[in-house]
Amino acid sequence: MKPNEYDVAIIGSGIGGLCSAALLSHRGYKVILVETLERLGGRFSSTEYEGFKITTGALGIPTKGIVEDIYRQVGADFDVTDVSKSSLWIDGNWYEIPLKGQTSFLLSIVDAIGEEKTKLIGRFAQRVAVEKIKSAFRQGAEHGKPIDDRLSFRDWLKQYTDNERVLQVFATLTSAISTVNDFEYPAAHWFAYISKRGQGGLTNYGCATHGNIVLAKSLAEVVAAKRGDVWTNCLAKRIVVKNGSVAGIVVERNDKDTELSCKVVISDVGPKRTIELADSENFDTDYLAEARSLKATSIVVSMVASDKPLFDNKCAMLIAGARRIVAGFPVSNVCPELAPSGQHLLHLWGTPASCSRKMDVEEEIRQNVEDIKEVFPEFEKHGRILKMETHDIDDEFPAMRSWMGYDLKQETPVNGLYNVGDGVKPFGWEGLAACAQGAKLVVDNITKRVKPA
Repeated sequence: MKPNEYDVAIIGSGIGGLCSAALLSHRGYKVILVETLERLGGRFSSTEYEGFKITTGALGIPTKGIVEDIYRQVGADFDVTDVSKSSLWIDGNWYEIPLKGQTSFLLSIVDAIGEEKTKLIGRFAQRVAVEKIKSAFRQGAEHGKPIDDRLSFRDWLKQYTDNERVLQVFATLTSAISTVNDFEYPAAHWFAYISKRGQGGLTNYGCATHGNIVLAKSLAEVVAAKRGDVWTNCLAKRIVVKNGSVAGIVVERNDKDTELSCKVVISDVGPKRTIELADSENFDTDYLAEARSLKATSIVVSMVASDKPLFDNKCAMLIAGARRIVAGFPVSNVCPELAPSGQHLLHLWGTPASCSRKMDVEEEIRQNVEDIKEVFPEFEKHGRILKMETHDIDDEFPAMRSWMGYDLKQETPVNGLYNVGDGVKPFGWEGLAACAQGAKLVVDNITKRVKPA
């Protein structure tokens, strides 16, 4: 093939784009991956900040599943320190969550807290409610989803309990996974997610030992080693469509426009941006309406530095009953390489009051800071806010480009044009695993339709 001819062009180097590029290269396709930024990885990357290595988005890396499988399959280094444990904060106390039987354990905590504050008749009623919830969870997981596809998780759970602590615990759990509130998250997705038909939950995960950028570069090296190209500082300006099929892309590199010919284009910049690049006239009205209906999610990320650990364990944190914060991760406890000597790093995530509208940034930051002070009593003496980031629903990089359960399909009406990433997550999958699984599905589809040159 000529220098500017490729089998597949991939726009964007998030985890979806990188997995697609590495898998296709491994299967013999000539691939080019273009990234606007100087840094690879998108929200699956890391940067240096005041001596700390901080993530650009993702932190918990799924292990023993699709993400690690892709790395192993293509021969890429997977330098991840295993964690696979969690702790729950509720009512000022921490409880370690076992890997198996998490639902029963979480309910037992609520049950125990309730027993201290209720009379005998109250205890009996609470035990009955707990057993009803356990039974409902088992039935939901077995069937993959409840009857009503659009019933929110909170409304589903309130069919079985009005116990505020139970609602708080599962609001935290579902929000930590979905990046929306429990009253915005479809229960159908939750049960698909924890079932064997979907991702099966998230019980095995870790932290990139030297930062996500190392993992991103590891996949990019597979492309370069297989006669492909990886261009950073390269802006994709147009997807060329002729007679309803992809014909190439136009990029700007070194202040010069270049057209690259290809049979297939995979876009990891979100469905809406993909439509802009390919020209909306090449898509039917139904698809355009679906794309317009996509709702992004928002989040507040707090990076806390301290001169001593504010949390002692090496595990992920679920925080129930706080104002905004629902999850956290003691980065330097697990990977001390990511903080300067003598310093410690803690990441915390807060879900805004609503993901249906733009957040009140000042108020959301205030609420998150109040949570930090309450959950970590030694913060004011030993800690400081290293950095706070807000990712709103209309930002270029929101928390996610689509609410879970409402994603578009990976395939588009344009022949040879596909989307990957968090706007087209397979139903029942979340986060990095969803993007990796979506990439695998797209690559499998391409290998059935298009042969490498």
